[in-house]
Amino acid sequence: MKRGMTRRNLLRGAGVCLALPFLESLAPRRARAGEPGTPKRFLLCTFPNGAPHHWWETAPAFGKTLKGADFKLPRVLEHFAPVKSKMLMISRIGNHTWSKEQNAFIEPSHSRCMAALSTCVDADELGRAAGQDLGEWVGNGVSVDQLIVQKAGPEQATRIPSLQTGLGVKPGFFDGRSYAYNQAVSWKSPREPLKRSVNPKAVFDALINAGAASAPPVPGQTDEQARIEAERRAATEKSVIDAVLADANSLMRKVGSDDRKIVQQYLDALRETEKNVTRVQSTMTPSSLGCSPIGEPGVVPEPPGQQEGLNENDSTEAGEYKHDDHANVMIDLIVMAIQCDVTRVITHMLDDARSEFEYRCIPADVRAKVGLEYREGSSLHYHSCQHGPGNLGATDEGGRYAVVEESNLDFAAINCWLGQKTAQLAQRLDAIPEGDGTVLDHSVMVYMSEMRTHDHDAYDLPIVLLGGDGVFLNDAHVAYGPLGQDRQLRDLWFTIMNQYYDLGVASFGEDRRGVPNALLEEILR
Repeated sequence: MKRGMTRRNLLRGAGVCLALPFLESLAPRRARAGEPGTPKRFLLCTFPNGAPHHWWETAPAFGKTLKGADFKLPRVLEHFAPVKSKMLMISRIGNHTWSKEQNAFIEPSHSRCMAALSTCVDADELGRAAGQDLGEWVGNGVSVDQLIVQKAGPEQATRIPSLQTGLGVKPGFFDGRSYAYNQAVSWKSPREPLKRSVNPKAVFDALINAGAASAPPVPGQTDEQARIEAERRAATEKSVIDAVLADANSLMRKVGSDDRKIVQQYLDALRETEKNVTRVQSTMTPSSLGCSPIGEPGVVPEPPGQQEGLNENDSTEAGEYKHDDHANVMIDLIVMAIQCDVTRVITHMLDDARSEFEYRCIPADVRAKVGLEYREGSSLHYHSCQHGPGNLGATDEGGRYAVVEESNLDFAAINCWLGQKTAQLAQRLDAIPEGDGTVLDHSVMVYMSEMRTHDHDAYDLPIVLLGGDGVFLNDAHVAYGPLGQDRQLRDLWFTIMNQYYDLGVASFGEDRRGVPNALLEEILR
């Protein structure tokens, strides 16, 4: 019987329905060649504590744009070179008009700035208005990713509406606030933070379960039978690939040679991901795993406590924890989720706000990019490095902010490693063909921090945008004006929602000056 012509094709087996990647020969006609059926995706990858001065070393002067060969990558972002042609750097964007004090110098900075990153709302002020103790208050605006989920329409709906992932295994202090402002950037409603999951096994299980739920069950099989089959498979350590192998072989005979290669590559990658997930997850203690993500997450309870968790090479019963392995397997899972159309909206926190993690995982070649001599096993304690040497000016000096004191190289090396991991994800998405381009082309991927640099201030945020399906400039660096003449992050989210998604959003975030949202015309094609 001919397989149905649907975008969400599946492989079925005992207790398993596994979602497949996009296959050209099975796609509906309208989903080919970049037509309206092509999915739109949003990925927000955040890193805390701002960036070193190196981030802006090739930036254009205030109000200027550099394109093509004139746009040079700074050394901390050189790992993005393979996707530079699909990259847009944006400088001199602030996120401070939500502050009641009406300035860019936010305190407490880590909690309030991270809380406002995706909402552009002052969580503290909401708590004060509600007459609540700020140490117990959990409230915010609805985040940009969740508005996209809620407003994008049924044609963009997926089995998992959105996915929240992260790498924060050593959270620091929470500035006397709820964990939610340090460990969540997704807010489903003003009182519902969606906490990131750092547990790769939990994320993997959620993706597999989403595949099983995306179509009617295997004919003649009840939900209870499917559950028993899944438990039997886990007990015998049998791969999900083995469970769907017969259907996969049948599919191979029905599709073209290019699609056969895609299916085989996908199955090989999935099997390897299974192995990595099991290995990495086994070295993580339960207290560091966080909660399990689900399709419709509710209110997330407080974590066990602050200053708890793992550092690089910490011993567990299963072995030593390796942060690079953890980062890589989470990239595998994000690619799997996107490629199989299980979800189209992902927020990925590369670390928690005010992280206390010690980055012993950074290899010699990454440190060398910023001139840091390799010291095997040296700490590179993240929060301490942010408070180490480094300072940028706050006024216009020759069209730029002056480097008052160069950033310490430990801080620069951490930033370079975080960029490497994000560039790795972007390249993986760019390697997946889809219609007239790649999965990266048909996505908006934003890589950014909640604050500027060592000063903890909420202006001139480090921001990179990739992809955008021809809506945004690529291979360019756009710089807005200095403090007081800069533009606001709320307008970037407003522009993405209205120009990329065409959602017709009237306003987003807060501006206590009473200034309405406006498109960032300079970043549009």
